[in-house]
Amino acid sequence: MTLGSSALLPIASYSIPFKIPGSQKDRRLLHYFCVQGSDDISGFLSSDFWSQTVLQAGHEDLVVRQALVAMSSLHLDYTSSSPDRKSVASPETLSLYGKALRSLGKRLVQSSDGTTKTALVCCILFYCCESTIGDGDAALQHLGNGLKLLVSAQRDQTADESTDIKSLTTIFERLDMQASFFEDDRIPILALPKYRCEEPHHGTLPLRKGILGLQDAQQRLVKLQAWLYHFVNKNVEFYQETKESLSLDILEERSSLEQGYNAWIEDINEFENRDQHDDQTLHGIRTLLVHFYVCRMILQSKFPQDHNVFGASPNPNAHHILDLAETLLEHTIQVNASPIATKAPRRNFSLETGVVAPLFALAIKCSDDSVATRAAQMLASSHRREGLYDAQTMSHIINELKRSRDGVTRVKEEIGGGIEAVSPLEYHIPEQYEGGGIGKLLWSMSL
Repeated sequence: MTLGSSALLPIASYSIPFKIPGSQKDRRLLHYFCVQGSDDISGFLSSDFWSQTVLQAGHEDLVVRQALVAMSSLHLDYTSSSPDRKSVASPETLSLYGKALRSLGKRLVQSSDGTTKTALVCCILFYCCESTIGDGDAALQHLGNGLKLLVSAQRDQTADESTDIKSLTTIFERLDMQASFFEDDRIPILALPKYRCEEPHHGTLPLRKGILGLQDAQQRLVKLQAWLYHFVNKNVEFYQETKESLSLDILEERSSLEQGYNAWIEDINEFENRDQHDDQTLHGIRTLLVHFYVCRMILQSKFPQDHNVFGASPNPNAHHILDLAETLLEHTIQVNASPIATKAPRRNFSLETGVVAPLFALAIKCSDDSVATRAAQMLASSHRREGLYDAQTMSHIINELKRSRDGVTRVKEEIGGGIEAVSPLEYHIPEQYEGGGIGKLLWSMSL
């Protein structure tokens, strides 16, 4: 079976697990989602939301089904189109997307049982749509609407809604952190409980209990990421202080964070060594390790400052992370060549944070120039977008910052006659950039 457009890719046979209502075109797009879209969108880790929740919700609810059809069409447009095409979405896809937006608007006006779940699922799907298009502001607006509704639902939920709300909370936590990584001055809305040193386990330290599976490991790591983000953000005015000048509260919270990260890596290592795992599970573990190692480097470099963490040159720790990311990108190439899905997709889109953001972080923070060079090459060749992060754009930013830094270095060497030490690219971000995320960074660099 193929979709009815010469621009679309052939699709292998697949048995949808239940009868899907709707038009033949809708069923074909949902068929594509089952074959290719859900795996690509969920990224390197499997997700119950993309493999089960959204399909079940679409089966039960017309509004969700329309949103899922629009998102599937947009994903297919993205993967099958050339990267230099001016518009990602075809006119037909934009029509489907507009129809889904209008349908949700009507449902919200005529509220009924299940409206909250419908709206939450649609907010995720619309965030996915706008991220695919590349409209970060619109994507964040949909995510913000969903997060506000989720917080309200968590407070007011009934017993019947509790399971649905709990299952949706985990993906919102991941997207909430993704948005905060993208917009560096954004505070996560799904915040952890306030840290209090006097509480057992310091209030937010995840208790060590072993890892039940990859989704459990991912959820615990996301909470550690959120805690690290809040810790760094609230203490930013003290980042240059010596250890002797830092308050006991800061030092104790940092120690607790370190304990949390140490417990997590011990548990994931035990989980990996406990059983024989298939390739999909091993790729999931490597993805989480990429996130873990970058976050641990950030923690080790702060309060007090330790310039050796990112300043080492050569930097074997950073290259180890690049090695892990490289295996994941090589896996994507193999999947793209597989005959069981669409043939030869030109690029990949995942809503989940994978390797793009960690590679960019390493590139701009490490003094080892080979790290930035290698990361930029990996990003440029990946033809990949992960949520708000486009790999080609990140590679372009890295290369422009390298050119700017190298130009300044040449001038200084010509004037002073000495050889300048290589400085991290983040030190060469334009002065007019005052925070606010990748979009504003691009504007400050006139890109």
